[in-house]
Amino acid sequence: MDNDKKKYGVYFANLAEYNNGNMIGDWLYPLEYKTFEDFVTAIKKVTKNADEIAVHDYDNFVDMGEYPSHESIYNLAHALVESSLKDEIIIKYFNDFYSNDYEDLIDEIKNIEDNFINEYDSFKEYADEFADEEICCQIPKEARQFVFNNFDYDGYARTLEYDYHVIDLDNYKVAIFHT
Repeated sequence: MDNDKKKYGVYFANLAEYNNGNMIGDWLYPLEYKTFEDFVTAIKKVTKNADEIAVHDYDNFVDMGEYPSHESIYNLAHALVESSLKDEIIIKYFNDFYSNDYEDLIDEIKNIEDNFINEYDSFKEYADEFADEEICCQIPKEARQFVFNNFDYDGYARTLEYDYHVIDLDNYKVAIFHT
């Protein structure tokens, strides 16, 4: 089995059996299924055709709660794997600047990708590079060194940050987006 297909795990459980003290369910991986119908068939199989199905756990996937739409789980897994951005960047951006209704995330991934600039060690690193580029483009060559030596990089970074969305990542870097 291709490891990428096991990237996102979701534990589906038969809720009636769970409430009776029995654990009927199993881990499923939405990327293993070519169609949503195949995914639904697998859910029915692992829950023994339960009338009520609950999601009890997620592995390397967005916590969509206990009763998400199964179609949303399937579609979101496929949308995340097709994105050019890391899952963490998309999910954190969405959590910070949208609601936590993950059904909306599927529609917003393209906007998030379009607004993404890059990852940096800090916003100041980005602002310093941006300032240097602007100075090189706008200041005559003979005056650049003077501007470089006297430019308030810290103040510029503080002010510039108001014009961007900045997300703190788990690797202690930041992801920067256009607003």
